[in-house]
Amino acid sequence: MEGVYENTDTSMTPEEIERVMRVLKKFGIESVKLTGGEPMLRNDIVEIVERLHGLNFKEISMTTNGTRFPQLAKRLREAGLSRVNISLHTVDPQKFCWITGTRSVDGENRLRYTIDAIKAALDAGMETVKLNVVVMKGVNEDEIDDMINFVKAFGHDNCILQLIELVHEGEASSAEFFQKYYYNLGPVEEAIKRRAIKCVTRKLHLRRQYLLPENVWVELVRPMRNCDFCMNDSRIRITHDGKFKPCLMRDDNLVDFLTPMRSGASDEELERLFLKAVYLREPFWKPNDVRPLEEIVIDREDC
Repeated sequence: MEGVYENTDTSMTPEEIERVMRVLKKFGIESVKLTGGEPMLRNDIVEIVERLHGLNFKEISMTTNGTRFPQLAKRLREAGLSRVNISLHTVDPQKFCWITGTRSVDGENRLRYTIDAIKAALDAGMETVKLNVVVMKGVNEDEIDDMINFVKAFGHDNCILQLIELVHEGEASSAEFFQKYYYNLGPVEEAIKRRAIKCVTRKLHLRRQYLLPENVWVELVRPMRNCDFCMNDSRIRITHDGKFKPCLMRDDNLVDFLTPMRSGASDEELERLFLKAVYLREPFWKPNDVRPLEEIVIDREDC
């Protein structure tokens, strides 16, 4: 479920979310991720997870900044949430204040709260807890080893550090912001690859995960100018206000299904709208646009 940036009163209800996902399940969709915006701001988030879990998806996951997670982690796990990505771009209190746009004392409190959210997710028994770190030039690119040690301190095999390249989208959509803070993770991945004692390749996006000697798994997300990422992206995104979004990087080909749904559309009509969105899919980055990445070997464990 994909978020937007403006306030709106057109969000789907839990019943509408359940209905559209029941329709999409017919097409072989096996997992759902609740993203944002911030999904934990919804007062009905536990109900949404329960309804999705009732449809027997193999996996229900969420991306969050940790809001309300210390209080709700156990309930969400019991409702059917199996995995969670928690945003933590730095463990430095001053940098955290800058990144989150909070005052000094509030930022320090918020950092502690986010760490408590991570602990709550692990204690609740989530199958995987990923720490999302968007690496930015001049901000936190010097903290990668600190973040590895931070994850190591938890002592959980299911806690993964996920390093993410800044995407030219959303808050970073301005050319000035992107050029100032974009940091190429290519050399970082090469350094981590040399340190790794094991490497596996996920089928989703053909992304690699590296196991370091510290017993910490590190995954890198490099979507920028990455045709392999685009060409192997099998996800279909849904905005909070009921539109199919075929591509993360585009907003000009969305397909509205909530308006027809609220006007009495049948499931068959919703299926046709979904297929229309699927037909609109195409890689944002194509092989002719960028130099191909190095060859990737699926499921090989001795990279």
